[in-house]
Formats: sequence, C-alpha cells, structure tokens
Amino acid sequence: MEKQEDDVRKNLNYANNWPQGTRDDFVLHALDCSAIVAITDTRGRILSVNSRFEEISGYTRDELIGNDHRMLHSGQHDRKFFRQMYRTIASGHVWHGEICNRRRDGSLYWVDTTIVPHISENGKVTSYVAIRFDISARKQAENHLKASRQKLQKAVNTDFLTKISNRQHFSHILRRLLRTSTASHICLALLDIDTFKTINDTSGHDAGDRLLRKVAEKLQSFQSDSCFIARIGGDEFAVLMTGNTPARFETDLLNILARMRFTFRNPIMSHVCTVSIGYVCVPLPAAREKSLLKCADLALYAAKTGGRNRICKYHHSMEEKLDLAARLRRRVQTGLRDHSIEVFYQPIFSLSAPDRISFEALLHWDHPQHRVLSPQHFPEIFEDPRLTLTLNSFVTHQVMQDMRLLQEQNIHFERIAINIALCDLEGSDFFRKITTVAEEMNVPLDALALEVTENVFSRPHHKQLEHELDTLHSQGVQISLDDFGTGFASLTHLKTITFDYVKINRAFVAGLERHGTDAAIIRGVIDIVHSLGRKVVAEGIGSATQVRALLEMECDFVQGDFLCEAVPVRDIPAALEKIRYQALLSPVGGPA
Repeated sequence: MEKQEDDVRKNLNYANNWPQGTRDDFVLHALDCSAIVAITDTRGRILSVNSRFEEISGYTRDELIGNDHRMLHSGQHDRKFFRQMYRTIASGHVWHGEICNRRRDGSLYWVDTTIVPHISENGKVTSYVAIRFDISARKQAENHLKASRQKLQKAVNTDFLTKISNRQHFSHILRRLLRTSTASHICLALLDIDTFKTINDTSGHDAGDRLLRKVAEKLQSFQSDSCFIARIGGDEFAVLMTGNTPARFETDLLNILARMRFTFRNPIMSHVCTVSIGYVCVPLPAAREKSLLKCADLALYAAKTGGRNRICKYHHSMEEKLDLAARLRRRVQTGLRDHSIEVFYQPIFSLSAPDRISFEALLHWDHPQHRVLSPQHFPEIFEDPRLTLTLNSFVTHQVMQDMRLLQEQNIHFERIAINIALCDLEGSDFFRKITTVAEEMNVPLDALALEVTENVFSRPHHKQLEHELDTLHSQGVQISLDDFGTGFASLTHLKTITFDYVKINRAFVAGLERHGTDAAIIRGVIDIVHSLGRKVVAEGIGSATQVRALLEMECDFVQGDFLCEAVPVRDIPAALEKIRYQALLSPVGGPA
C-alpha cells in the first residue's frame, strides 16, 4: 500500500515538473482522443470542433464552423429543456446532462455533455466549451431494458385469454383512482355472463373461451379515460367508472347491457347471450376498496337471482337479505343433517280409474319454531340457487331411494313427480345426475316425472332448456307444465314445448266454486290440452264439489289435501288403505 502511494506521488511530481506548454498540449491531446469537443460563442455559433465531433456528427469541420449549433437538434428535447440549459451556462455555471443529437444522415446519437462557460476578466461569459462522450450504446441498452420492462409489465397486467386488463391491473387502477382521482363519484360494476356454464357444458371449453373473447371485445369498445374494463376471473368482468354526474353511470351500464345481448353461434348450436350487472356508486372521498367490491358483488347476486339479463344497483337491504340467506343455509344444512327436512308424497289420482295412482314429491320441514311446513311456507329458500340445488339434489336421491322401497313393498304406482328449478337445468350434467342415481338405485326412468314451471321458458336461453327436456323425455321421463296459466305466453308453450301433462294452478281450482271466470278458464285449458292429445292435472283440491265439477269437465287427474295429505314414504301404505276404505269417488255421488 505504501509503495502504491509513493508511485502516485512520483507520477504527480513528474507531471508537475513538465514545462507548462508541453503539459497543456498533452492534456488537449488526451481530451481530443477521448472526448467530443466543440466551442461555441454566446449565440450558439460553432467556433471550433475536434475530429471526434466530425466523426460522430457526420459533418466536416467546414460544414460545422460558423453554423448555429441548433443544426444538430434531434427534436427529442422540448424548449423548456434548452431554456434551462442556456439559463445555467449564461449565468456562468457549468451544465451537465444527456443530449440527443441528429447526425447528417438523420440518425440519432446520445452524448453525455458538460458545458463550461469561459468567463473573461471583466466577468462576462464570452464562449462555451462543450465536452461530450458518446453514450449511444448505453442509451440503446437502457431503452431496450425499458421496453422489456414495459412488455413484461403489460404481460403481467393483461389477461392471457381476452387480452384486456386482468384482476391485478384492476386492483392497481382502483387503488390509484381512490388516491388520486379528482372526480366527485366512483362507480364499480361487476358483470357476469348468464349463459356461460351452459355454453361450456354443451359446446365445450373452446366455445366458452371464444365467448369470453367476444364479450371482452364488446366491452373494450366502452373503455375510455373515465371507464376502465377488466376481466377479474372466470366469466366475471369489472367496469370501473369515475365522473361528476352519477346518473350517467346507469345510462352507460344500460348501454353495456344492451350491447351484451347477442346470439353466439358455434358449429354445435346457437346460444342467446345475456349478462347480469350489479353496481355500486358512491362519492369518491368516501369510497373504500373492500366495501366497493363487496357491495358490487351483492348487487350482482341480486341481479342474477332476480331473473338475470338486467342491472341492479346496490342497496343496504341487500346485506340484510344476504344475512337471511346465510341463516337459512345454516338451518337447511342442520335440517338435512338431523332429518327434520324430509320428502313427503302426495297422491295424484285418476278420475277415470281411481286405482291409477302417482305421487308428487314435496319437501316438508319439521321446523323447530313451527309445525311441519310445506314449501309454500318458506319460499325464500328457493330464491337462493345454491340452496335450491342442494335441496333438489337431496330430493332426487331420496325419491330414487323411496321408489325402490315402494317397489320392494309391492306398492304399485305409475310415477313420482319431482319439481325442478331453472338452476337444475342450466348445466348439461342434470340428466347425467338423474341417470346415474337411477342406475345406482336400479329404478326405471319411466317411473319419473318432472314438473317444470313455464316461467323458465321465458328466459333468453330457453331453447337450451327445451333441448335438455327433450333429451330427458326421449329416455322415458315424463314432463308436466306446473302452475299452468300463471306464467308468460302459456298457449305458446303448449305449441312449442314437449310435455305430457298440464297442471292447473290451485288458485284457479280454489275459485272454481265462486267464480265463473275460473271455471271457464279451467274448461278452456282442458279442451285445448285434450285437443293436443295430452292430460290435465288439477292441484289443490279442497272439496267434493270441486271434484264433481272437474269430473264433469273431463279433467284427467286430481290432487289435494281433501283427497289425501302429503305423507312420508313410511306412511304411504296406511294412507292408501284409508283412501280405499273411504272410496275416492264416493263424494261425487253422495253428500259432501
């Protein structure tokens, strides 16, 4: 270490002992070999350049000297950049920075530049010496690295399938808007494709992927400085808007809803595509990320359970409904575990042949605070698709099991009818589940009937539901249109839907004795259905007078508590024996 310090001192002494002129000439020579040097006057005219300046600029010394230094400007720097630079050197201070210049051939090059003002004895700046080093290779590497980072960042923020922003980018934009936006309000909308599972199940995942890309493409046309679009998972998309006119948000969402109604075609079949949208709008200063997501999700759930193909704005009552649904789910799960929820069976009688008996499977709940309740006493359970699927799955398994038990006991019946909901039919695995359970229980499918309310056929994707029912029917399962006359376009359904029975709603039967209009409706339905070669079931029978009237109208089947209440499977033999003793049709000819 001491030796190195001695060598440095010797070299410094050696340099200091050079003659002044020789030392200056050597320094200039060293500078000329390693740096790009130019001298300009205070107006920017070039007075002198070295050979390296000529080499990098592509101009000769004669072309440069006397011309304004602006001839090298690349256009990469704005006026503010040069104004600050000239202000610095004009005040006698050294300026240092990176400048992009243009060669004679038009190409660009970057130089690390130090400009030193020359100050005369009277304190005035007389000229400038600019010493530059070529950093083009470094800048090229930096730009390449920057481009790579931008490309990587874009990949990280982009959904690989739809090529729009993903959940990570959405979260980043949402947090940034909450911190920096100057708008008065923010709106978060969540959008879900109504038919996505059906298309995935029936047409394959490739079709589902194409549908996602199609929806993303349509949504992207709404993207703007005040509207951000992202796919945040599965078939769910987010629309994030800011603005000072909250009423505009719903208008924009209605436009999106309308744009999302389209026919999606693939080689297998065509589907009508719709979406559900739930949104929340709040003043921006009061907005919080988690709260916005929760509220928008609740609104989306309300839009889907409310019928789909609609928008729904968040309201605080939705949280109360969510809490109620959570409590109901817990109670139902408890009821299924402790068997307080079970399947009861109500006989369906033939008016022409009383010994021909079928059954309808009905859920009954031995509620801890009430007597045994039938489904009409807890309709809110069936407003929750998840609960409905759970209960209907339980009913399907239990009915198949009870069918086998009745067969073993030699109790003859034609069919057992199960009520099914829209959520049962939305996946192509519905029929597979039924056939699987029937095979496991060794129960024939032609002993099963499905009761479907006509309202499900008013949905945008009803053609797919009709196809599923046709498949079931071809396997021997019979179809009954339940609650006929209370839905939409009933007569159209009679013409277009495959069915075996029409079930007249109890509301018409109840008015049979009091209102001539109800009697006329029932008679008309019976005549129409019979003309189509199908059968009619009247439910909710409450008196012998109703039985007589329906018999006179040539109704095919009747069902109701007056004839026999619903009973658990273990009580069916005793209930049927009692009915035989009472003689079902005796009220028709005797006193009520």
